[in-house]
Amino acid sequence: MKCVMVLYHYFPWGGLQRDFARIAREAVARGHQVQALVSEWQGEPLQGVTITTVPVRGQSNHARMARFAAGVQQYLAETPHDRVLGFNRLPGLDVYFAADSCFAEHVAGKPGVVRWLPRYATYLKLEHQVVAESGPRLLFLNEHQRDQYRAHYALPESRYQVLPPGVEADRRRPANHAALREQIRTALGVASEVPLLLFLGSGFKVKGLDRALAAFATLPSQAHLMIVGNDEAAPYLRDLQAATRERIHVLGPRDDVPALMQGADLLLHPAYRESAGMVLLEATVAGLPVLTTDTCGYARYVQEAGSGEVIASPFEQAALNTMLQTMVERVPGEWQANALRYAESPQLYQLAQNVVDAVEAGR
Repeated sequence: MKCVMVLYHYFPWGGLQRDFARIAREAVARGHQVQALVSEWQGEPLQGVTITTVPVRGQSNHARMARFAAGVQQYLAETPHDRVLGFNRLPGLDVYFAADSCFAEHVAGKPGVVRWLPRYATYLKLEHQVVAESGPRLLFLNEHQRDQYRAHYALPESRYQVLPPGVEADRRRPANHAALREQIRTALGVASEVPLLLFLGSGFKVKGLDRALAAFATLPSQAHLMIVGNDEAAPYLRDLQAATRERIHVLGPRDDVPALMQGADLLLHPAYRESAGMVLLEATVAGLPVLTTDTCGYARYVQEAGSGEVIASPFEQAALNTMLQTMVERVPGEWQANALRYAESPQLYQLAQNVVDAVEAGR
């Protein structure tokens, strides 16, 4: 089978991009031909995957996405293929991996005129094409996301399924975890007994770096924080006191995330919204306690595992500050032991297999 996998932008550090890579590797392992269709590819190619770039231009994100959608349609019309798996809201898909929250839900509380603005109109149109009766099979990442879509669109059960989470096995706590912890802390100049927090994610605004830094600034003076991800941290650090900035390590995108998780004492992830939040499960199976917000789809697994604490909506900064202080005083506490027990669950590692099964089955 020739499978076209469509993703607007591939880079090796994003959660969606890692899902893309896992699914592509699973498809290749089953003997399928995989064609990646992207506007931009950063990083090394994936073995067995052919990459085709659709050039896009435009002054805004929504204009570029609209042009990408048109380019994808043209490519599919001209190129023989058997299945199309999309990771963005696009026309012409057979299966849609629903990485984004329901856009209709996003605009529901806004004034009606907002729907006519170019940005909102573009994304709503793309979403309508995905949920149309003739549209693809939808693969939701969690029940909350499914319920959002069903609140706005008439989707029969035959059109969708909810996927299990899919953590890479290399995120689990390795046998040399103590050596990795010492290695990371030595590189940063942080002693073993000093609290070391990890903020991890690309797209610092949505992931809540401002919230994380506000909470971190309330901690005792010896605590340190690692900021890891493909984004610019400087604007968020500008208003912090010099003594606080000195304890913050901006590391950029990294390929050694499993080691960083072993070096840290706690994952701080107070995101504004996130359909899934794979990093929450990655931290859990690594034995790293988690502090997050209930607006992340995978926060339910943190609660189910007992691997951390979840700040309820509506969000209050004071609640995050207080809980962070409490957790820093207690880590690893029972959170780590609970997390490591939860990591034994085999269903945590089966997302890629389920997605390829759905692609093989078609609509």
